[in-house]
Amino acid sequence: MSEYQCYEFVALERPLTVKQMRELRAISTRAEISPTRFWNEYQWGDLKADPAKLIERYFDAHLYFSNWGTHRLMLRVPKARVDMQSMKPYFVGGRATLTSTGENVVLDLTSEAEEPEYDEQSQGSLAALSPLRAELMHGDLRPAYLAWLLAVHSGDMGGDAVEPPVPAGLAELTASQEAMVEFLRIDIDLVAAAASGSAAPTDEAAPFRRWLIGLSIRDKDAWLSRAAEDPGLALGGELLRAFRTTVRSARAGKRRTVAELRAGAVVQRAQREKAEAARSKEAKAAAEAARHRHLAKLARDGDGAWGKLEKLIEASKYDEAVKLAVDLRELAASDKSSAAFAKRFEAMRKRQLRRRGFFDRWKRTSESRSGGW
Repeated sequence: MSEYQCYEFVALERPLTVKQMRELRAISTRAEISPTRFWNEYQWGDLKADPAKLIERYFDAHLYFSNWGTHRLMLRVPKARVDMQSMKPYFVGGRATLTSTGENVVLDLTSEAEEPEYDEQSQGSLAALSPLRAELMHGDLRPAYLAWLLAVHSGDMGGDAVEPPVPAGLAELTASQEAMVEFLRIDIDLVAAAASGSAAPTDEAAPFRRWLIGLSIRDKDAWLSRAAEDPGLALGGELLRAFRTTVRSARAGKRRTVAELRAGAVVQRAQREKAEAARSKEAKAAAEAARHRHLAKLARDGDGAWGKLEKLIEASKYDEAVKLAVDLRELAASDKSSAAFAKRFEAMRKRQLRRRGFFDRWKRTSESRSGGW
């Protein structure tokens, strides 16, 4: 297996300048570089730069994938746009870090697999993951809690460690949060166990409006001043973050230990596997019943089915013909008339000798299903 690595960076806040693009081109002559994106893949060699430095200087999001099992996601967020006091408890080091870089903070999340990956589809999509950044800026701490679960899953904490505040809505993740769980390979049963202690999401529209109305004149003037000083500020998102911070400070729930969450994951896994086995059994029974009905209908058709088979062969519709022939052979086996099927099939073969395409397909299918005829 050859080595494979993929690096992708995107600029979300503002496009790269011409000077910055020239600087990036000096790093890689093969990369795809645009005012908003840097992308390159390697079958050998490596990126001649530190991704953390590139994020610090140029970009807002980074995704890395290697086929030996490393996945990495980095997000750069302005400090002024997140509640740092609320964020810090979720990042404990190891596979999930939060680093201050000037006016920004960088989330760095890494997942390592023990087995190499051969499927490049598993490398994830930065387009699917980058909305996490906006969610954090709007005060949604579910991505931060999932980062903490990544550290738990990776064994970065002992069993006595206590979880940080549990955000509401863990049982109803957004599409980007689901993509985060999948890309970073966070144990879905651990997520389910954590979600059991998460409050259900509520409609925030009415409480948010009441909170806005209840702000003092001084606070409202302060918000208007921020909007005037920074016309590009997403004021609605900033207000929503402030509202959510206030709501969180009024909540207090029981905190669980890492050991309790891991035990809960074991229970969740057993329940999930039991449910999956039941669904599989039901699906298999339904498929068998449908197959039985199909063969019963074919039996009633009798000579008509054989006539249809020859017409399909003559029309060079070989895939459909092979499927019908397999059905007729299975029907004969169930009726203990396999000898009669073989005799009739041989007679048809002599009439259709020129249709080599069908008989070649039939031979391959017969060999794969029953060792040949």
